[in-house]
Amino acid sequence: MFFPDNYEFYCPVKINSGNRALEHLPVELDALNARKPLIITDREIAKKGLIKKIAGAFKDSGITMGIFDGTPLVPDLKLVRRLMNNYRDTGCDSIIAVGGGAVVDMAKALNVVVSGRPEDLKEVAGEDLIKNPLRPFVFVPTASWTGFETSRFATLGELSFSSHFLMPDLVVIDPRMITSEKANTVVSTAMIALAHCAEAYTCPAKNPMTDTYAYAAMQFVTENLANVIKSGDKKGRLALANAATMAGIAFSNSPRGMVHELGWTAGDISGLPHGICMGILLPYILEYNINSEGHHMSDLLLPIVGPEVYAGTAENLKARRAINFIYDMQHDVHDITRGGIPLTLKDAGISKDALQCIAGATVGDGHTGFNLDDCMVILEHAWEGKPVKGGLQLPVHS
Repeated sequence: MFFPDNYEFYCPVKINSGNRALEHLPVELDALNARKPLIITDREIAKKGLIKKIAGAFKDSGITMGIFDGTPLVPDLKLVRRLMNNYRDTGCDSIIAVGGGAVVDMAKALNVVVSGRPEDLKEVAGEDLIKNPLRPFVFVPTASWTGFETSRFATLGELSFSSHFLMPDLVVIDPRMITSEKANTVVSTAMIALAHCAEAYTCPAKNPMTDTYAYAAMQFVTENLANVIKSGDKKGRLALANAATMAGIAFSNSPRGMVHELGWTAGDISGLPHGICMGILLPYILEYNINSEGHHMSDLLLPIVGPEVYAGTAENLKARRAINFIYDMQHDVHDITRGGIPLTLKDAGISKDALQCIAGATVGDGHTGFNLDDCMVILEHAWEGKPVKGGLQLPVHS
């Protein structure tokens, strides 16, 4: 086991997962000294009746809730200011975000404002400019994630924030809230989790704590993704939600890797779900990193296939076997969805001309350790479906 000379790890997140987890919310809020939460969600989630399930959990608790279900796909400062006034005028003392993506981003931004931080969010945009703890913040996930929900990161329009104070105090994962979704939503969420954890688990800056979160999350994804797509298995959906929760925590304590950066940029430029792009790129970047200095690529096999296969595989073949497993899993998902989940960037509809734009935008963001040539090699191989270093790979389906 790799043990660094020194490392840092921070996680304030309590996780409450399982049947009737919602019913623990009143007690958990009381422990946070909160009695009047404002629930932030969107109309799609409200239409599914999920807010009624939360309201039922508060029955006879004496807790009064406020509800805002109008979160747009792209929240802005004007809406945050309006919600700030509503929060303060009604005497709210905490926030519960129900959903993912924009819902959580807006809830985090609102929490900065109502916690007495500068009302102009531009003053705290950036790295670690939020200097004090915020109001109690609870996250109740549904099925769709961006990967930032349980992390230290948030965005609002053009503003980006990074602070450990943005991580939720509590995540409540209840199977009644994890509804069945379309395959591309399930796959995108799962592949973001797998990509974030694979990079955290193999990067030179890994540590025993990020390993713990990443290990379990990768197991949950590889063991449950195909079955969830096939049958909508409820227990499998709960496992994937747990994987996404743990992945966000590991991601918060690790440097951003090339899978995240290239995949996120590819999603922004193409309009595809970011997780679909990250999933396509993942095995090619892992393959590219096999001989990269400091990367712990052979470690990846253990959480993906388990101790028996790991022990029976020669050391020099472990990294390759882990990557081949990911290729195999992608082909299984492709087959289950009858080609609905693409295997290559070309199949995803990204033009070859766009690859230079994706690489340029990624390198242009100033990420150390990335260069244009590295990015183009990976993107070109992922576009064609061609192994980066001549390793074994199943044929790409036409």
